[in-house]
Amino acid sequence: MLFLGPEEGEKQAAVQELRQIMRTIHGEGLEEYSFYAFETSPAEVVGILQNGSLFGSGACVRYRSVEVLKRKEEFALLLKYVEQPVPTALLIMESSEVSVAADLKKVAGSANTRVFWEMFENQKQGWLMGYFRRQDVRIDPDAVELLLELVDNNTMDLRMEADRLIGCVGRRITADDVDQYVYHAREESIFTLYDAVVAGDLEHALDILAKLVVLSDSVQILLGLSWQIDRLHLLQTLRDAGTAESGLFAEMKRITGQEVRSKRQQRSLLDAAKRYSLEDCSAIRILTGDTDALLRTVPAALHPGILQQYLYSVILRRGRWRPARNRQLQRLLRYPGDLQHSCDYAP
Repeated sequence: MLFLGPEEGEKQAAVQELRQIMRTIHGEGLEEYSFYAFETSPAEVVGILQNGSLFGSGACVRYRSVEVLKRKEEFALLLKYVEQPVPTALLIMESSEVSVAADLKKVAGSANTRVFWEMFENQKQGWLMGYFRRQDVRIDPDAVELLLELVDNNTMDLRMEADRLIGCVGRRITADDVDQYVYHAREESIFTLYDAVVAGDLEHALDILAKLVVLSDSVQILLGLSWQIDRLHLLQTLRDAGTAESGLFAEMKRITGQEVRSKRQQRSLLDAAKRYSLEDCSAIRILTGDTDALLRTVPAALHPGILQQYLYSVILRRGRWRPARNRQLQRLLRYPGDLQHSCDYAP
């Protein structure tokens, strides 16, 4: 079997159904395995399939992240196995991508390949309200909207957060409950830091930064932000060139090869574009590059303060290191090749 696509909830339900069928056939003697393609080679997986049920009545093997398989020799082993599969063994290959190498699809066969798509926007609210209703829990409409904004668009994550809310709150859930138990309980990351920057919330951004610098390298934090800033800059460049909003993300995919699939991420980019103009994005990119160079040249003890100043300059000054009194100010850093240029990005 080959299960593709981002909708993890329905995908996991299909996996559970196959596992239950295998248990029904093979009883308690069924041996179950789970591997990731970036850690375990096809040769090892084939070995388990051929020998894993020697001491049991059957074997069920989940092989995840198979989109990383690219080499011909990897597919050759799998193709050779499916020519003479072990009748008591089941191989389930999984990927969050909607497309993988053609040879891998050949391994599974079209009849055994399923794509699990994300729900449409108009489906998510109904699914979530129906889930709470089946648990005999009432949830306010604004709480549903907030929960959908905070949780990735797949039913597995939605179900997990819904169960946590029910366990923490009880039979009536409000937007304040979602804010307390989902939003404020989220593990902070580069992505939540970027969300705070997009929202223009300096206080929250600094709180997140204080947590991240304890666990992460400062340069890596800045690089994580830089990747998202570059994406925003590309979006604004396309808009400035006349690309219609309906075609922005398709054009971005064409240029970068990367798709912005999540509707929440798309809205986040469009919201950021309202706050930061193309000129702002250009200024922020220059400031980001200068800050990266500075972090690599000064002691690590100074990094938190530099990143705090960076966030302040991005959120409140749109990338200008300090308000320009005139257009002949220096940048944060100067390089020999830049001495003939003047700019308004200055400390």
